[in-house]
Amino acid sequence: MSRILCTLLALLCTAASASVAVTDDAGRKVALAAPAQRIVTLAPFLTELVYSAGAGHRLVAVSAYSDYPPEARGLPQVATATTFSLEEVAALRPDLVLAWRDSIRPEDVRRLESLGIVTMITEARRLDDVPRLLQAIGALTGRDVGPAIALYRERLERLRARYAARRSVPVFLEIWHNPLQTVGARHWISEALALCGARNAFGDLPGVAPLVSWEEVYRRDPPVIIGAGSRDGEEQFRANWRIRGTLSAVKAGRLVFMDADTLTRPTLRLADGVTQLCEGIDRAR
Repeated sequence: MSRILCTLLALLCTAASASVAVTDDAGRKVALAAPAQRIVTLAPFLTELVYSAGAGHRLVAVSAYSDYPPEARGLPQVATATTFSLEEVAALRPDLVLAWRDSIRPEDVRRLESLGIVTMITEARRLDDVPRLLQAIGALTGRDVGPAIALYRERLERLRARYAARRSVPVFLEIWHNPLQTVGARHWISEALALCGARNAFGDLPGVAPLVSWEEVYRRDPPVIIGAGSRDGEEQFRANWRIRGTLSAVKAGRLVFMDADTLTRPTLRLADGVTQLCEGIDRAR
């Protein structure tokens, strides 16, 4: 009996001290002695992914604009889009910081880790980066994210099948108007456009979010123009383009407006955003 009890105790101790580890998007090993209990996120989409993993109650601080789900708005904010407060983060004693590669400097990562704060660097460029990152967060928090990932992929595959045979149409997608800014080939929105049976009219431009000249917009004259902004910005979007009346999309009324958060944040809500994108393009055809 005592031998069995000792074996059971040994197994329990081993399970309790079992470590978790993933490789982040900087190629670094991120290891924890146990699933993270105190988490800081330095980008809104990472906040959302932690909630999607079922670990939102373990967040102790987030970045500015972490507004989904609504309960995230009540959490302390320690970061902006370009920087964060090392002192505030350290004072919270997190066992895991989730950072976006585009907005954190390598020296800041080194400063965090010099304080013993494990940091995971993330990057998102493709639609499939959403389930990949969610899987990593699930591993680091000890949460089962399999069903959520399966549903996300299933929804995108259904859209792909539905729009595969549609007539391809060039689309200009505006993410900022002044200066005029769109998405390049290395962005999940370009991939989403292809999934909808369309193509990015400026998909040949380098970079993730290149600036575009008005001369080039008139030269390429895309037949569909899509705006992605805040929900109260549709009227301004249409007014901005109405004065460009010689463009084909404006003359024909092929202007589509979308909620930016569902399309420009790499989270599970991308499935909603891509659905709206496909439907809007289909109406414009």
